[in-house]
Amino acid sequence: MYDLIVTKQKNNKTKLLIILLVICFLLGLFFIIGINKINIANNKDIQVVKMTEIDINDVIAKQKNLEIRSRNKFALTQEQIDRISNIYSSSEEKRAFLTFDDGPSKTVTPLILDLLKQENIKATFFVLGSRVEYNPKIINRIFEEGHYIANHGYSHKYSSIYTSIESVLDEYNKTEQCIKTALKNDDYNSRVFRFPRTVL
Repeated sequence: MYDLIVTKQKNNKTKLLIILLVICFLLGLFFIIGINKINIANNKDIQVVKMTEIDINDVIAKQKNLEIRSRNKFALTQEQIDRISNIYSSSEEKRAFLTFDDGPSKTVTPLILDLLKQENIKATFFVLGSRVEYNPKIINRIFEEGHYIANHGYSHKYSSIYTSIESVLDEYNKTEQCIKTALKNDDYNSRVFRFPRTVL
């Protein structure tokens, strides 16, 4: 009988020890998760952008070689190479690449274009196809003033864009067609796509 009581006490102590260890483990786990959530909340507004500087002359030389080897529909034309080279080449040590998203806007984009023209600055405009349809004159002005027009999707509606790969491609293709129509140039291809609402 005494052995039975001692065994029960040992079993109870073992169970109690296991329960305490599990509780400590769970508390530690909750503590770590809580700290991570606090850190994530505190750092929510911090975005880190990693930029890699590319020698534009190397890119142009490689593109010219590619164009010579392969005359396919994806090769850049000389006009596009010159336009990109004009916008993104510089003899200055420090550079900033100026881009504008979500346009064109009838009210804001002309003001931006006026300022860029006044300061002799070139930029890239990542346009929405839905806005290109309503503002073809502004798209033409952007192009005529030597800026680069790039693709930012058609609708900017995340709930429909990211439902499938086909949806993303549809957004891209619709916008490409809108740009071609606005410029009255079926050969134009922006070759650059900035995904709507990308967060690092």
